[in-house]
Amino acid sequence: MTFWTIAVNDLKLTIKDKMFFFWLLVFPLLFALIFGMAFPESEGEIRKITLNVLDHDKSFLSEQLVKELESEKYAVKVLENEEEKSIRTLIIPQNFAKDIISGTKVELILEKEASSNMEASQAAYSNILKAIIKIMSRIILVAPEDETDLKVRYDQHDLERLISLQTEMGGKLHVIPAGFNHSIPAITIMFIIFTILMYGGIILLEERRHGQLERTFLSPATFATILGGKWTSRVIIGMIQTILLFAVGKVLFKIYFGPSILSILLVALFFCGSIAGMSILFGSVIKKIEILIILNILVANTMSALGGCWWPLELVPRGIRNLGFIFPTGWAMDAFHKLLFFGYGLSAVLPHIGVLFLFTVIFLILAIKFFKLRKN
Repeated sequence: MTFWTIAVNDLKLTIKDKMFFFWLLVFPLLFALIFGMAFPESEGEIRKITLNVLDHDKSFLSEQLVKELESEKYAVKVLENEEEKSIRTLIIPQNFAKDIISGTKVELILEKEASSNMEASQAAYSNILKAIIKIMSRIILVAPEDETDLKVRYDQHDLERLISLQTEMGGKLHVIPAGFNHSIPAITIMFIIFTILMYGGIILLEERRHGQLERTFLSPATFATILGGKWTSRVIIGMIQTILLFAVGKVLFKIYFGPSILSILLVALFFCGSIAGMSILFGSVIKKIEILIILNILVANTMSALGGCWWPLELVPRGIRNLGFIFPTGWAMDAFHKLLFFGYGLSAVLPHIGVLFLFTVIFLILAIKFFKLRKN
């Protein structure tokens, strides 16, 4: 009996379970959908901030203020009466122009509803200040005698832009790790843990309980063959889940694969190898299915949360991020981010693959130490 025969037999036992395909594809996609919609990507289009203006002065200067407020980021709407006020409204008082020219203090009022977006209101406030500074700068340059003189000479002086600010993406970031671009790889990692630990551990417990492991060992199969077959079957399950979820993610959500699909598959392969080793270890140490399921849930959620599956590790403090690298999930997610979002190639994730291989070796050594053929 070869290790491949043992692996195929384990796969057949797994597939026979009616809930297997639900855990393999359906449930992970539901989670990916929830996470992808909860943390969407930034929209490519500029979303305009609504700013209403109630102009009680209706002078040349108040009209210029409204023009200065208009830009690609702000949708300015001039209201006709008080009843139309909504969201956030700038109120220009009567005698606005006359008081400014005469040097009298003028108060502009920005009213905002309690339910309005705070960041948008702050942005509108900043834009109002900028518009006022522009208008005051022109008035200082013109030094008008009255409002008529201001209207005639207002456009004679152009304000020179003294400072220009140019922004661009820092580093090698190609795609922002948000939305489905993050949720599909993250949920794949998370459910590889669930699926392999649960099915791999339960099959091992059931085979030991029914004496199948002992009978297999009495066949020509060696201990290494048995262990290798069971490890291989679990790796295959994880890789099938990876390929299916990434393929569906590409078709349904147009996720970005980065420059090297082969590198993604290699990282997934070694991650599946480490979790397969953990599965055999849990199936060797734990004696009851109920305890195995509870431990599976605790381990999978802890590793997923700290390893960057629930949120990108780039967003958390350095101490928590370093804590994530205690687990295989931290190394796998960091490798996926380098490949998918930062455009790196295989050479950049070779250390990650090496660490995942080390996890595999450690788990298998522990599994061999505690592996039992018969139920105690």
